[in-house]
Amino acid sequence: MSFSRTPTTRRRSLLAELTVVRIHVISAEPVIRAGLRCLLSGHTENVVFVDDLRFQAADVVLYDVIGLRLGDGQDLVAIAMSHPCRVLAMARTLQPGLTARALRLGATAAVPLGAEPEELLTAIHDLVEGRFHDGSAADRANRCDREHRLGLEVHLTPREHEILSLVVAGASNKEITAELGITANTVKSFIRTAYWKIGVTTRAQAVAWGVDHGFPSHFDDAERLHHSLLIQDGIRRAREQRAAQ
Repeated sequence: MSFSRTPTTRRRSLLAELTVVRIHVISAEPVIRAGLRCLLSGHTENVVFVDDLRFQAADVVLYDVIGLRLGDGQDLVAIAMSHPCRVLAMARTLQPGLTARALRLGATAAVPLGAEPEELLTAIHDLVEGRFHDGSAADRANRCDREHRLGLEVHLTPREHEILSLVVAGASNKEITAELGITANTVKSFIRTAYWKIGVTTRAQAVAWGVDHGFPSHFDDAERLHHSLLIQDGIRRAREQRAAQ
């Protein structure tokens, strides 16, 4: 998500406008946890870090999406339920599917892990102030970012979404037919329409699109990333061919 940058003088006062902000950082990587703490401590004085959410609530939870590669995401679901509208997903550029999954599981917004300090501070400030749900410019920008990351901009119908989810999860057409209680021809029709909307022509490309937009997949994460990178060029060519028609 791209937040507008703020001049240095404004940046230093962003969180100073608020009372003490309690922040909890979740990452499987100690270097990431330490780096985020150091970055925030170096740019504002009124941040307190919460070490254990069992004993103290946080105003903001920074969740490194790499955790979704290591688990089933139930930790994020629980945190989002106990801290509604208080979770920022720290996005990994090369794994967009993890960020999309984090948003699906309850994160309010996403910020690149490599973001400039002012971008992260702005996101934290807007989150605490409720600006991602008030119709403001920050809210509109976040809605557009979420729609893009989750693939909502292609406007799949509920049934198309359901069938595409099963395709991404590895189900065959026959299995989808049995699961949903519809005919094989109906399944094929929905698949064709969904493929057209997302700009792909093959099942492999559809799986890659689904993975990148947070659909659960039958691939493990290492294979998922490799598979996605391999066929991105194929998706690009398919879209170019569609645009040329």
